Amino acid sequence: MMKKRGWVYLLLLLPTLLWSAVSTFTEIWWVENITGIPSVIAGIYGLSFIVLLLCRYYLYSFFCLLLATLWLYQTPSQQYTTASCSDPLKIVQYNLYYTNPDLTSFLNYLIKTDIDLVVLQETSPWHGERFMELIDEYPYQFGGAPTLGYPSGQMVISKHPLNLRAQNTPAGHYMISGIWQSSEDRPVSLYTAHPPSPRTKQLWHERNALIGSLERLADYSPYPDTLIIGDFNLSANTKRFNTIYKDYHTAPIQSWPREIKGIAIPSFARIAIDHLWIKNTESPSLFICKREALPQFSGSDHSAVVTYLSKVTPH
Repeated sequence: MMKKRGWVYLLLLLPTLLWSAVSTFTEIWWVENITGIPSVIAGIYGLSFIVLLLCRYYLYSFFCLLLATLWLYQTPSQQYTTASCSDPLKIVQYNLYYTNPDLTSFLNYLIKTDIDLVVLQETSPWHGERFMELIDEYPYQFGGAPTLGYPSGQMVISKHPLNLRAQNTPAGHYMISGIWQSSEDRPVSLYTAHPPSPRTKQLWHERNALIGSLERLADYSPYPDTLIIGDFNLSANTKRFNTIYKDYHTAPIQSWPREIKGIAIPSFARIAIDHLWIKNTESPSLFICKREALPQFSGSDHSAVVTYLSKVTPH
């Protein structure tokens, strides 16, 4: 009887073993996409839990529940905190979604909240016109000019001076780079991009190439404080995520998808693809002290994410 139970437990553990093994095959585009979503296998174990529970196999059912919980634990949470934030810089990033019909609540949040920098993706011309309403609060804006437009749908607005430029890649995607003068004594090198969604093999290659191009561009950063920000369409639960930007620190936050075709997705099933990296140096002046999702805005399949960067206190 004990031997039989052992085989059953091994059979139930088999999907975990296979999933873990397959996830190492990062050069197969659809495998990387699927294994980057832990809630898929967690859902398999959740369904197994219900079926086994209804069949009154209680030990096996709760074993499946344990495995489902462990897989969900692998997904980043909606908030990250390391320490108290002293006089932080606040950065909001948000994929607006091109057809988002209403930005009023988000604009009100930016007016009422002391945000230093806002990095936007999937910005339409109509959205850009709405952000011009904030010119008094955010006088420095990149994106929307007649000769510039919105490079790969991106826009950056700030309370502090910006000196940015857009660079095109062979595949037609834009990277934004330059200086964000966050204060008189705190210039920051800023790099943003919106790599394409890897829903085909070609787009998967283009996404990976853009991630690599941005890393090489950031290698020429003139300042130790260097930020890389954007919707990278790369799950934090992939091997690739753990191998890129090794000289940088990050804090993944669940931000996507909030919904699919009008169906709300619970927070535990979301993944982290809206990322911010800050370069690790021997004597850093800034670090991520807090990061959290802002789920209160509607109209997009992403949650906005706010990051708090605190100044390192000299010893």
